[in-house]
Amino acid sequence: MKFITLFLLVSLQAFAQKADRIGLLNEKRASCERIIAEFSGKPESLDLLIKEGREGLKIVNEKDYEYIYAFHQAMGTGYYYKQDFKSAKEHFEQSYAVAVTGKMIDKSLKPLGNLISINYYMGLSKDADGAAEKLKHSLPDIIDPKIKADAYFNLGMYNQQQKFYYGTALENFLKSIELYRTIIDTTKIVKLKTDYAARLMMVAEVYLQLKQPQKALQYLNETKPFLGLALIMDISIYGKYVRSYALLKNKEEALKYYNLLHETAAKTNGNWSELVSSSLIMSTLSLEGKEYLQAKFYLDKADIQARKDNKEIMTSSVNLSYGDYYKSLKDYKNAAKYYKISEPGSALYNKEQYLELLKSLTAVEIMSGDPKDAGAYFDKYISLSDSLTNQKISLNLAEMEAMFQNKNKQLQIDAQNVELTYAKKQSFWLIGGILLTLLVVTLLIVIYRNKKRTADLLHEQNRKLTQLNNDLEEANQTKAKLFGIISHDLRSPINQVYQFLKLQQLNPNLLNENQKIELGNKIQTATGSLLETMEELLLWSKSQMNQFKTDIRPVDLKVVLDQSLQLLELNIDAKKVKIQNEILQSTFVKADLYYLQTVVRNLLQNAIKASWIEGVVDIEYVENKQETTLSIRNSGAPFTQEQYEQILASTENGLSGMGLKLVDELSRKTGVSINFENKKGDSTQVNLRFSIS
Repeated sequence: MKFITLFLLVSLQAFAQKADRIGLLNEKRASCERIIAEFSGKPESLDLLIKEGREGLKIVNEKDYEYIYAFHQAMGTGYYYKQDFKSAKEHFEQSYAVAVTGKMIDKSLKPLGNLISINYYMGLSKDADGAAEKLKHSLPDIIDPKIKADAYFNLGMYNQQQKFYYGTALENFLKSIELYRTIIDTTKIVKLKTDYAARLMMVAEVYLQLKQPQKALQYLNETKPFLGLALIMDISIYGKYVRSYALLKNKEEALKYYNLLHETAAKTNGNWSELVSSSLIMSTLSLEGKEYLQAKFYLDKADIQARKDNKEIMTSSVNLSYGDYYKSLKDYKNAAKYYKISEPGSALYNKEQYLELLKSLTAVEIMSGDPKDAGAYFDKYISLSDSLTNQKISLNLAEMEAMFQNKNKQLQIDAQNVELTYAKKQSFWLIGGILLTLLVVTLLIVIYRNKKRTADLLHEQNRKLTQLNNDLEEANQTKAKLFGIISHDLRSPINQVYQFLKLQQLNPNLLNENQKIELGNKIQTATGSLLETMEELLLWSKSQMNQFKTDIRPVDLKVVLDQSLQLLELNIDAKKVKIQNEILQSTFVKADLYYLQTVVRNLLQNAIKASWIEGVVDIEYVENKQETTLSIRNSGAPFTQEQYEQILASTENGLSGMGLKLVDELSRKTGVSINFENKKGDSTQVNLRFSIS
């Protein structure tokens, strides 16, 4: 009897202890949830969140999966907003591992989304890609609208900040907003409201990056009911209002939100990048209105804040704006000084900003009378411009491919769903066949026919998808080559027109009236030829958008050469090159007109570029029974057949050698052979051989 009594007492004590532990765990979890729901961003609230999570972890058992998940998630959130990304990463990884172990699939999505951003901030791009891939694969199985909305938001941040897939990011953000609207109308939780405002704000951010301020304002205006809930959110929203109205050149509205931003930031002790960027925006608007004192006021204000923050990304932007300020005052010495101070940071953090800096440096060095440095910066500008253009094309193609792959996967999922639905029906009829033995033969025939029809249908769909993939790949390659041809053929003539116009604008006193008239006539002739060539290239590229197709027919070499020389007239004058063209009458060869124009333009352009100042370019034509040869010879440093073949063999995709690669590909498509020879030590001759047959 005593033994039974003792057993009961021990059992009751253990039960009471367990009840007390569970009660304490619920209390700690509720405290964490309350702090997150009332999120203010204040340091003391973040410290309390971490403290509650740590104390909760001390009293959990090994299999208290939901509590362990909640406490790691709370601590990860606290460290994240304190910008201790290393600690945040550790706790979110623990949170995800516990969710997987405890088979809490819905809950596993939240730490995955957190890990995408944290890994990106820490420079761990592969880890960020891995977390994003896991998140995408988990999405179809999620039912809870809030969890699904958060997942879409995290994918949107990933595609926008890390992949620069703005179309995909916009689609992710809009899906998140659509799911949140079912929650936001009834909730009283502050955190949910600020999360919804953040999603609206990110849609606005995408439109700002796409230079569509009106669309950005449409979504920013939807955030107004949520202003005042969190200082962090208010500062970000006001900053985007300033950027939007600056793009619209509406200084009055930009100033209104600028003042709201700075009044709000003054209520905190934090360092906000928006304080620097907004002052730079207002300085730029003032410069555009030639309000130099006001522009300097905003610049100095941005400089003070940037020095306080002590971040190179901010200080380089401020120094760039100082350069713009002194350039507007025509103080080119100080402008060049600040541009050069800004150069390392701009090159590291913002390629678009660096491109504008190089352009400005070129201009101020010209104004300062230093053409050598101006030329060096201009070469950097051209190289970076081409690189960014190619990068944007690659990103657009990559995003198109990603969207296509998503649609392709969706088609496969739909096909699998059709197959699964059919399999269920098949099972039903098989069970019925067992019960109804007299109909077995009939049912088997029906099933066989349906299976064959489904298999044929799936086979046909796969064939069409394969063909679609092949067509898309060929079309993408063709478009990339067409963009390369157009940009390469037009860049040099446009550059020469620009340089002559700039010379005429900046140094009008260097030219007398006769020289101005002569220069004006040459520019008019060159731009007319450039416009005609551009129209021909665009019409040709429109007909070639799907794939390159040659049109071999008799082509007048004299017309091709005259048009090319007319287009390059400013280049010829700039180097004072003498052209000796022996083709003085119509001479026909068999070729594709547009391909031959592109080849001849590139070779003439290279000959002029490589020729000595006041050098000579000879154009000759020889015809015999087997073939016709067009020769272009220039004085200057020799370029050999071996160098030509090395360029063709190179796998680099930069600007260097692009023209010769186009020459090689287009000439081979039309049956024209190209070779370089050096009969004299200081000249280069390129021969184009056309077959007579």
